[in-house]
Amino acid sequence: MPDEKTFPLARAELIALFMESMLFGAFTVLYAIAAWILLYREKLRGRSRTNRMLFATSTVMWVLSVAHLAIDVVRAVQGFVVWGARQADGAEAFYNIVSDPTEVAKDVVYITMTLVADSFVSYRLWVVWNRVWWVLIVPVLLLIATAIAGYGACVEVGLTKAGDAIFAGNLKPWIESFFALSLTTNLFATLLIAARIMWSNRRVRRYRPKGVPVAGSHWEVIETMIQSAAIYSAALISLLGTYLANSNAQYVCLDTIQPLIGIVFTLIIIRVGLGYTVNDSVSGGGNVSGHGDSGRGVPAVQLQSAVNGVDTNAYPLQPVAINVSVSRTYDRASFEGFGYDRKDAPMSSDVESGTAASL
Repeated sequence: MPDEKTFPLARAELIALFMESMLFGAFTVLYAIAAWILLYREKLRGRSRTNRMLFATSTVMWVLSVAHLAIDVVRAVQGFVVWGARQADGAEAFYNIVSDPTEVAKDVVYITMTLVADSFVSYRLWVVWNRVWWVLIVPVLLLIATAIAGYGACVEVGLTKAGDAIFAGNLKPWIESFFALSLTTNLFATLLIAARIMWSNRRVRRYRPKGVPVAGSHWEVIETMIQSAAIYSAALISLLGTYLANSNAQYVCLDTIQPLIGIVFTLIIIRVGLGYTVNDSVSGGGNVSGHGDSGRGVPAVQLQSAVNGVDTNAYPLQPVAINVSVSRTYDRASFEGFGYDRKDAPMSSDVESGTAASL
């Protein structure tokens, strides 16, 4: 059992509510910026289907975060105001009721948020790997197992008897499995994405003309992916560690992860949308595939866009037409005076079309 004297449950829940509120405010600001990038800023280039999907995903995450925070506020009012007015340790007694409907609803929202994030990570992996289906086998199996463990834990929480804490023996296998599977899914997908980008970068180096500097944008993409995965993975490891230690600090970690998932997601959109990871690819240009239509090569811009969830057509390299025409005027009388025949007269040419027209 957790040590209630050093870190009481009511105190942990109050700190968790404060931390979640702070991170939710940051997530709301980032969500507004991401929405502006995906919808307003892309009007000139045209809204793509991927941009709309990104906006829908971030909106779902924001709505789930609102729901989670609202449930936590309702629980705080119920515990500290309603139950606290009845007895001295009313808040402690309320939060110890694991099977309370608000606790179950809160857990369902968190599980759904995690599955949305893990699903998009798997989608990003599929796009980076040139949309080959076999690369999704392991992530999809992990995703299904995560859903079973997560919603199974919610069912067990609802069936928990009064007096049993979240660390009860019937809950631990479900909860520990859920945290471990979600962490594995993110690490596995991130490693495969980074490996694919590095492999593609080597192919780009092979087919780049001599003397042309190699763009370093691929390493910026890898850095962005690793940083995003590191933030979420560190939070999950902290949550799993505190839960295994039977510490009430796991409530703080659990509530902060909810908006943190949305923060990591929108930060990637913002970083790409503001051009921090596409400048080198655009300036380097090129659709380098290496083997024609074999599908094995991945263009630099496509990799850059796919990793961050932005459609390749959202930032197209538009062709620039250069029309060159040459006009020449000849004096026919002068040619005849010097014995030139009409057929011997020079011909005006159209450089652009490559055809010649006789005078």
